[in-house]
Amino acid sequence: MLQTYHTRLSVKTQLTPDVYHLHFELIEPRELTFIPGQYMIMLVPQANGEPVRRLYSIVSPDSQKNSFELIIKIEPNGKASTYVLNMLVGDRVIFQGPAGVFRLKDNSKENVFLATGCGIAPMRSILLSVIAKNNNILYRLFWGLPTYKDVYMLDELKNFQQRYPNFQFTVCLSREQNLAMVPENDRKYFAIGHITDCFATGPTAEYYLCGSRHVTDSLKEFLLKEKAISPDRVVFEKF
Repeated sequence: MLQTYHTRLSVKTQLTPDVYHLHFELIEPRELTFIPGQYMIMLVPQANGEPVRRLYSIVSPDSQKNSFELIIKIEPNGKASTYVLNMLVGDRVIFQGPAGVFRLKDNSKENVFLATGCGIAPMRSILLSVIAKNNNILYRLFWGLPTYKDVYMLDELKNFQQRYPNFQFTVCLSREQNLAMVPENDRKYFAIGHITDCFATGPTAEYYLCGSRHVTDSLKEFLLKEKAISPDRVVFEKF
């Protein structure tokens, strides 16, 4: 049975025109224990008294016990999006959770994360939670976004790669024709094309997929059929 969490919005940061980073402090219960990769269910109030439920992956590390963070993309006229847009620091928000089966396997293999859009959220939670403990394991992140203006958390990812030699990342821009808009010193972190154009499969790597249902299905089919990756080496969560 899922636990109900009463929270207070403590920080609301706009990352791009349609993406927000939200920080919620726990009121009751006071502590959250979760497995990196899991999600929380936001209860969005409705006029009829029956809340709408929306699933959002936790983006913060599991060491963060008294609060949690989410990254939310605003969808035009969406019930949850309207609620988030109108949400003010100090507002109380109710969640249920944690839930979900998306998590890092307990092994020493190379881990390849394939994310699109806000699918970066569980990947960030996993990386923040485990990478310092497993410095002998290679973690590679390929993050698909449409254009350069859709990129956020770039400085964090750059600092992460500089701090941990066992972490590498590439941002794949699917709707750009070139990298002319990217500062020259940052171009090494970018590639033109979809995720499937940007990475080479490893012989024993484990693959973790997160994004929209359509994109996740496409990535899974690409790995299983075109790259002949065994199904037991592919972990995914669809939203």
